[in-house]
Amino acid sequence: MKQAGLSTSDAGTTLKCELAAEVLRSFGTLRFAATGWSMLPSVWPGETLVVERVSQDQVRIGDVVLVGREGRLCAHRVVDKVDDAESHQWITQGDALPVPDRPVAGNELLGRVTYLIRGGKLMTVPAELGVIENVIAKVVRRSVPVARALVYLNRMRRTRQA
Repeated sequence: MKQAGLSTSDAGTTLKCELAAEVLRSFGTLRFAATGWSMLPSVWPGETLVVERVSQDQVRIGDVVLVGREGRLCAHRVVDKVDDAESHQWITQGDALPVPDRPVAGNELLGRVTYLIRGGKLMTVPAELGVIENVIAKVVRRSVPVARALVYLNRMRRTRQA
Protein backbone atom coordinates (compact mmCIF):
# COMPACT_ATOMS: atom_id res chain seq x y z
CA MET A 1 0.00 0.00 0.00
CA LYS A 2 1.36 3.44 -0.93
CA GLN A 3 0.77 6.76 0.78
CA ALA A 4 2.15 9.95 -0.74
CA GLY A 5 4.80 8.02 -2.64
CA LEU A 6 5.90 5.95 0.39
CA SER A 7 5.04 2.36 1.18
CA THR A 8 3.30 1.79 4.51
CA SER A 9 6.50 0.35 5.99
CA ASP A 10 8.54 3.34 4.70
CA ALA A 11 5.99 5.73 6.20
CA GLY A 12 6.19 3.88 9.53
CA THR A 13 9.99 4.03 9.51
CA THR A 14 9.95 7.75 8.70
CA LEU A 15 7.46 8.37 11.50
CA LYS A 16 9.69 6.49 13.98
CA CYS A 17 12.67 8.59 12.92
CA GLU A 18 10.73 11.84 13.33
CA LEU A 19 9.41 10.70 16.71
CA ALA A 20 12.93 9.81 17.92
CA ALA A 21 14.21 13.23 16.86
CA GLU A 22 11.32 14.94 18.65
CA VAL A 23 11.87 12.92 21.86
CA LEU A 24 15.56 13.91 21.86
CA ARG A 25 14.72 17.59 21.24
CA SER A 26 12.05 17.62 23.94
CA PHE A 27 13.53 15.41 26.66
CA GLY A 28 17.23 15.18 25.83
CA THR A 29 17.44 11.37 26.00
CA LEU A 30 16.13 8.38 24.08
CA ARG A 31 16.36 4.61 24.50
CA PHE A 32 15.77 2.14 21.70
CA ALA A 33 16.76 -1.37 20.68
CA ALA A 34 19.48 -1.87 18.08
CA THR A 35 18.29 -3.92 15.13
CA GLY A 36 21.23 -4.35 12.76
CA TRP A 37 24.70 -5.83 12.96
CA SER A 38 26.71 -2.97 11.43
CA MET A 39 28.22 -2.10 14.83
CA LEU A 40 29.35 -5.62 15.80
CA PRO A 41 30.98 -6.36 18.15
CA SER A 42 30.43 -3.04 19.97
CA VAL A 43 26.64 -3.24 19.73
CA TRP A 44 24.64 -6.44 19.21
CA PRO A 45 21.09 -6.63 17.83
CA GLY A 46 18.55 -6.38 20.63
CA GLU A 47 20.74 -4.34 22.96
CA THR A 48 19.31 -1.06 24.14
CA LEU A 49 21.08 2.14 23.14
CA VAL A 50 20.83 5.18 25.39
CA VAL A 51 21.19 8.34 23.30
CA GLU A 52 21.61 11.85 24.67
CA ARG A 53 21.19 15.10 22.82
CA VAL A 54 24.52 16.88 22.35
CA SER A 55 25.59 20.05 20.61
CA GLN A 56 27.55 19.70 17.41
CA ASP A 57 30.77 20.92 19.01
CA GLN A 58 30.58 18.10 21.61
CA VAL A 59 30.91 15.32 19.01
CA ARG A 60 34.37 13.72 18.93
CA ILE A 61 36.09 11.11 16.79
CA GLY A 62 35.35 7.73 18.39
CA ASP A 63 31.84 8.70 19.55
CA VAL A 64 28.92 6.58 18.39
CA VAL A 65 26.26 8.97 17.14
CA LEU A 66 22.63 8.60 16.16
CA VAL A 67 21.86 9.97 12.72
CA GLY A 68 18.43 10.54 11.19
CA ARG A 69 18.75 10.29 7.43
CA GLU A 70 16.20 9.64 4.71
CA GLY A 71 13.61 8.67 7.31
CA ARG A 72 15.86 6.09 9.00
CA LEU A 73 17.88 5.95 12.21
CA CYS A 74 21.51 4.84 12.16
CA ALA A 75 23.99 4.61 15.04
CA HIS A 76 27.58 4.52 13.76
CA ARG A 77 31.00 5.58 15.02
CA VAL A 78 32.52 8.95 14.07
CA VAL A 79 35.77 8.18 12.24
CA ASP A 80 36.57 11.67 10.95
CA LYS A 81 35.40 15.25 11.29
CA VAL A 82 35.21 17.93 8.60
CA ASP A 83 34.86 21.50 9.83
CA ASP A 84 34.68 24.57 7.69
CA ALA A 85 33.58 28.13 8.35
CA GLU A 86 29.95 27.35 7.55
CA SER A 87 29.23 23.96 9.06
CA HIS A 88 30.30 20.81 10.87
CA GLN A 89 30.25 17.44 9.12
CA TRP A 90 31.23 14.01 10.37
CA ILE A 91 32.25 10.82 8.63
CA THR A 92 30.67 7.81 10.31
CA GLN A 93 31.15 4.10 9.81
CA GLY A 94 29.74 0.97 11.34
CA ASP A 95 32.46 -1.01 13.14
CA ALA A 96 31.58 -4.07 11.04
CA LEU A 97 31.27 -2.23 7.71
CA PRO A 98 34.09 -2.03 5.16
CA VAL A 99 33.48 1.56 4.03
CA PRO A 100 32.38 4.79 5.70
CA ASP A 101 28.95 6.37 5.28
CA ARG A 102 28.51 9.56 3.33
CA PRO A 103 29.19 12.70 5.42
CA VAL A 104 26.68 13.54 8.14
CA ALA A 105 25.36 17.10 8.09
CA GLY A 106 24.55 18.98 11.28
CA ASN A 107 20.79 18.70 10.75
CA GLU A 108 21.08 14.88 10.52
CA LEU A 109 22.88 14.51 13.85
CA LEU A 110 20.36 13.53 16.54
CA GLY A 111 22.58 12.65 19.49
CA ARG A 112 25.42 10.59 20.93
CA VAL A 113 25.09 7.02 22.20
CA THR A 114 26.35 7.39 25.75
CA TYR A 115 25.46 3.95 27.09
CA LEU A 116 24.15 0.60 26.01
CA ILE A 117 22.24 -1.89 28.07
CA ARG A 118 23.65 -5.41 27.68
CA GLY A 119 22.33 -8.26 29.78
CA GLY A 120 20.55 -5.81 32.07
CA LYS A 121 23.79 -3.91 32.77
CA LEU A 122 24.48 -0.30 31.83
CA MET A 123 27.76 -0.05 29.90
CA THR A 124 29.66 2.80 28.30
CA VAL A 125 30.43 2.56 24.60
CA PRO A 126 34.22 2.56 24.19
CA ALA A 127 35.74 5.16 21.86
CA GLU A 128 37.99 2.49 20.34
CA LEU A 129 37.74 -1.23 19.76
CA GLY A 130 40.00 -3.51 21.78
CA VAL A 131 42.26 -6.04 20.08
CA ILE A 132 39.74 -8.92 20.18
CA GLU A 133 36.84 -6.68 19.14
CA ASN A 134 38.92 -5.33 16.25
CA VAL A 135 39.60 -8.88 15.00
CA ILE A 136 35.88 -9.74 15.22
CA ALA A 137 34.96 -6.56 13.35
CA LYS A 138 37.46 -7.34 10.57
CA VAL A 139 36.12 -10.88 10.17
CA VAL A 140 32.52 -9.63 10.08
CA ARG A 141 33.46 -6.99 7.46
CA ARG A 142 34.62 -9.76 5.14
CA SER A 143 31.86 -12.32 5.67
CA VAL A 144 28.11 -11.84 5.95
CA PRO A 145 27.62 -15.55 6.82
CA VAL A 146 30.02 -15.15 9.76
CA ALA A 147 28.10 -12.05 10.91
CA ARG A 148 24.81 -13.97 10.74
CA ALA A 149 26.33 -16.90 12.65
CA LEU A 150 27.67 -14.61 15.39
CA VAL A 151 24.31 -12.87 15.74
CA TYR A 152 22.55 -16.25 15.93
CA LEU A 153 25.00 -17.58 18.55
CA ASN A 154 24.68 -14.40 20.60
CA ARG A 155 20.87 -14.66 20.49
CA MET A 156 21.04 -18.30 21.62
CA ARG A 157 23.40 -17.37 24.48
CA ARG A 158 21.06 -14.59 25.63
CA THR A 159 18.06 -16.93 25.44
CA ARG A 160 19.79 -19.49 27.65
CA GLN A 161 20.74 -16.82 30.20
CA ALA A 162 17.19 -15.48 30.44
